[in-house]
Amino acid sequence: MRRINNLKIGARLRKLRESKGIDKTDTALEFNIAPSQYGRIENGNTRISTEVLIKACSYYNTSIDYILFGKNPSCTSVFFEKINGYPQPYIKVALKVLACMFLQDDNKEYYNNPYYKIFMDGLLEKIPAEAPSAIKYVLEYEKNRKRTSEKKMIKELGISRYKWNSIMKSGYAHDIRIPLKISNKYGYDMEFLINNKITANKFFDTLFAMQSPEKQKSIMQVFDLVVTNQEKEYNIEMQNNNLPL
Repeated sequence: MRRINNLKIGARLRKLRESKGIDKTDTALEFNIAPSQYGRIENGNTRISTEVLIKACSYYNTSIDYILFGKNPSCTSVFFEKINGYPQPYIKVALKVLACMFLQDDNKEYYNNPYYKIFMDGLLEKIPAEAPSAIKYVLEYEKNRKRTSEKKMIKELGISRYKWNSIMKSGYAHDIRIPLKISNKYGYDMEFLINNKITANKFFDTLFAMQSPEKQKSIMQVFDLVVTNQEKEYNIEMQNNNLPL
């Protein structure tokens, strides 16, 4: 079970800040918080909020896992390599098509895998593409999947009714401990919970390796075609918006 260490998070933020050669005041302005508040976060005296975490990841071009846990994504996936760098909507479409090619097989041993839930059990369809966070939709999905009540979910996660209602209303969790609890309990990536962003995972590669050579060839041909079509749509969108490819 992963835990948050405020001192280590602060040390990583300090290292990132110093690598840019900027002071705490300028950093606080970038994150839209008071310099004193940023100073407490960097010194490990205050827990980082999800809002500041998101801004820090964007500003330093790093991952949530690095700032929170000191880990960078190290997963190598043949499928993710083909779609790396594309916007999330394109990535999700490509992976959804890929998932459909595995649906006919017996995948019940992966029933509790987050990627099975997202792409093969309908969770993706419940999350609006423009949703900034997946937390609300994950909680609703898990409640319905378990056929349990809100009261039991609240108790299971160890959060207050107030925080549950706030998430259900806003779709967002200010307290970083909440997505961490959900991640520890159900296995979802923090990047997905907080940013509604799919990151590299070996799930599809594992299913792919179980297929016959003929089926593997067919799957790869279809996936390559989907990626090519997504690339064309992406290039058209960039041209229409007069943006560099």
